[in-house]
Amino acid sequence: MGWIAVAAVAVVALSVMATLLAVLVVRERKTQQRFQILADVAAVSDADGTLEQSFDAICAILVPDFADFCMIDVIGEDRVPRRAAVCVAPGADGEIERGLTERVPSMPEHMLEDEDGDSRGPRFYERMSDDDLRKLAHDQDDLEFLRRLDPRSAITVALIARGRLTGALTIGVAWSGRRYRREDARFAWILSGRIALALDNSGLFANLERAEQARAEIAETLQRGLLPPPLPHIPGWSIAAMYRPAGAENEVGGDFYDVFRVPGGWMLVIGDVTGRGARAASVTAVARYTLRTAALLDDDPLVALRTLNHALLARGDTALCSLAAITLSEDDFEPVRLAVAGHPPPLLIDGQTVAEMGSSDPVLGAFHDAEWSITRCDVESGQQLVIVTDGITEAQGREGRFGERRLRRELRGVDNPAQALQRLEGALHAFIDGPHEDDVAILAIARASGEKADRSRPVSEEAIENASSIYETRV
Repeated sequence: MGWIAVAAVAVVALSVMATLLAVLVVRERKTQQRFQILADVAAVSDADGTLEQSFDAICAILVPDFADFCMIDVIGEDRVPRRAAVCVAPGADGEIERGLTERVPSMPEHMLEDEDGDSRGPRFYERMSDDDLRKLAHDQDDLEFLRRLDPRSAITVALIARGRLTGALTIGVAWSGRRYRREDARFAWILSGRIALALDNSGLFANLERAEQARAEIAETLQRGLLPPPLPHIPGWSIAAMYRPAGAENEVGGDFYDVFRVPGGWMLVIGDVTGRGARAASVTAVARYTLRTAALLDDDPLVALRTLNHALLARGDTALCSLAAITLSEDDFEPVRLAVAGHPPPLLIDGQTVAEMGSSDPVLGAFHDAEWSITRCDVESGQQLVIVTDGITEAQGREGRFGERRLRRELRGVDNPAQALQRLEGALHAFIDGPHEDDVAILAIARASGEKADRSRPVSEEAIENASSIYETRV
């Protein structure tokens, strides 16, 4: 009998030890599983995905290993929670996921109202009853939906990042037959901190993304505001203009052109400011709108140049601008007036002949006492004036520099402003064989078809002197 008793005790002891060992193994597996969950959530916080991708990834981590269903709600500036992500484990009614997605979140009032976060503990239902469902339901239809869900246990924890309530996580078990215990609620509370960090990091990334997008939209708006409006119709004249910024992502830079009304006629300007990027664009804006303001008062190109020179010097940041200004009078007897400041002089095209009109005076923004002169030019039918920025002549290609001789050769024999632009643009594109390294602007004007200048009017001495600078281009 003694041996039988000892054997029985030994069997009982072994059974107890086996049970304890099994419990320890289960707890060890559960502990490892939870550490893995925490590690996976931490990995989400280090990922470069969007906020929506982070939501989905976190729900996928928790379902089905830790929950049968999972919802993440976020809190906006209006303090109204909205559902951001839902995940449901296999085995549920097909309408469950859609119902949870469309359901208005029922966050605990103490989570929404507590500003300091001292009482934002988990809402834990260890054994969900019908009375609990009634308290959670928004109306009778919502109650019927919750009854179909039939949750056995549920936990809702606040997501708090840097002391601010950002949302809530709700997890529950139902059709799997599992039930949450107190330790599960404690783990959910620990988990909420990791999830809040992941969402905060993703949120910061999203905020940076939104800020970058906003900056891009502002830059685009400013750039488009600096672009010249469509060329106006000027009676008796044909006009064409082209602008190509350097780089693939810019719309404006250091070169510009503009055409606008002045008392008794029109003013056309083309210019090039120093620098590139945002700074060049800011000087471009100063130049364009200063010229337009000055032109409201006087049609004299010299007044426009002097006004812009004072504006650039007042900036105090060495903002230089080369510019050519042309005034067209409504009086057909008046010649075209030109003023050039540090800019390549306009070219008069007459068939096979190219003439440089006027000379270049000091650049704008360099000297307080600078002086500029006016050149008068009779542009007759069949002739045209073409003005380019140095982005064309200074362009570099396999053959070296595009240069002035090549420019003149390409303009020889052009019949109208549109053809001049087309020929120069094609020649430049073929020459550099790649993206532009500098901004390019072209402005061309000619008398409209059928319009003729009055040759009976005496030609000024200055026009005769200009005619002596004609340059013959030869093959």
